[in-house]
Amino acid sequence: MAAQSYFKNILVAADGSSYSLQAEELVASLAKKFDSKVTVLHVIPHEIKHPPAQYAEVPKNIREEIEGAFLQRGRQVIQNAKALFTQEGITAEAILEEFADPAETILEVAKEKKCDTLVLGSQGSSEIAGFALGGIAEKVLRHAERPVLIVKKKTEFSKILVAVDGSKHAQKALNYAVQLGQKYKSKVTLLNVAQAMFPKIKKETAKTMGERVVSEAGAQAKELKTDKTVEFGHPAKTIMDFAQKGNYDLIALGSRGLNPVKRFVLGSVSDKVARHAECSVLIVR
Repeated sequence: MAAQSYFKNILVAADGSSYSLQAEELVASLAKKFDSKVTVLHVIPHEIKHPPAQYAEVPKNIREEIEGAFLQRGRQVIQNAKALFTQEGITAEAILEEFADPAETILEVAKEKKCDTLVLGSQGSSEIAGFALGGIAEKVLRHAERPVLIVKKKTEFSKILVAVDGSKHAQKALNYAVQLGQKYKSKVTLLNVAQAMFPKIKKETAKTMGERVVSEAGAQAKELKTDKTVEFGHPAKTIMDFAQKGNYDLIALGSRGLNPVKRFVLGSVSDKVARHAECSVLIVR
């Protein structure tokens, strides 16, 4: 297992929603366990300053009043986030970006601050329909150079499910999961989805290959005692069903896999798991 330490420099996006608060609480927990540097970022969307054409006739004084309200709210979001981290004994750098593209700003700040992990709530105050890949989250997941953690429910990790297939992205996801497992004393399960990955290979052969994958992953995660299992079915659905039935707190998986027929590109397995899983999801590249 690689000796590199993860979760040392974390960026968390804050927007004042309950989902954002969950993300902040989890980052506080991570920071205390990993002695992390924390950056809290709130972005006031550029649409507030430059609204769509149909709102161009809104009087200037009304637009300025709206802008002022969003600025005041943004300052309050940052103040509340800083207070949360201060209460937890954590010094966090807080950044308020005014009238910018939220996803692009998250990515730019993460790169500028050399963050190793980006943390987002599963639903923001502007995403009424839920965690919708197609907006801010999709851009961040597609273009982030570092792992992205989508926080959904619990802010502790007692049970972690790691999807493994032998790819370099899955191996790195396992590295992250191992360090989380050590800090949180988690139960860690290694899952390989066999049949859908190798549709033209006999089930017995696919199972043998899957068992080899989880065995090798277990050897790499020798710091922890891990459960190992091979399941058959569609990768995304099987991963999510297994996590739900087992009441896991986190699914960790790579952004790309080794499927020889259809690569696990974002928009496929990791996309579907991030969108539909009931627990938190860590996408690692």
